Amino acid sequence: MASSLRVTSVLLFALIAAPAAYAAKPNIQWNKDYDFSHVKTYAWQDPTAPSLAQSNPFMHKFIQDEIEKRLTAAGLTKAAAGAAPDLWVTYHGAVMNNVELHSDSFGYGFGGYGMGGWGMYGYGMAGPVSTTTRVVEYKEGTLIVDIVDPTKKELVWRGSSTPILISDSNEKTQKNISKALDAMVKQNTKLRADEKKQKEKEAKQKEKEAAKKS
Repeated sequence: MASSLRVTSVLLFALIAAPAAYAAKPNIQWNKDYDFSHVKTYAWQDPTAPSLAQSNPFMHKFIQDEIEKRLTAAGLTKAAAGAAPDLWVTYHGAVMNNVELHSDSFGYGFGGYGMGGWGMYGYGMAGPVSTTTRVVEYKEGTLIVDIVDPTKKELVWRGSSTPILISDSNEKTQKNISKALDAMVKQNTKLRADEKKQKEKEAKQKEKEAAKKS
């Protein structure tokens, strides 16, 4: 019994100590009146200072490379140096420090056993239980990707994702950033497909109305 209780205590501690499940939630917005059909090329817009390019150039390059992979997959090409791009692309990031309090209980306790509804009564006993409270600090990030029309100087698309768990391990942080960007792409694809279906539905409705009038 003691061995079983120790194993149970270890498992409980592992579950409590583990960070909360993080699933970065994407949010996509775009100018629905903007004609994206002519868009073929893009270029990076210089970030405003202070930026990650200054504080962490390696992470900055990683984020840019990950965004470029997805832009390429969408059929866009990076404009040649000196050439005028169809769109400007930039990103912004923010990190928030969070604190959580976790209470851990170790020991054993039994009690309340009985079958009173059947006219029988059982027993109750309890052992020592020790509770400690720990402070858990962690960082959450927000990533925003902006696409701007260089001629109109107008924001035409924005994708954001939060919370992104920022780890002490660069590899884990990069993995979380990649997942957040994938979630943006997936959400954008879904929303644009929904928009296309809605427009097709409206067009068919207009055709029916026009046919009735004629």
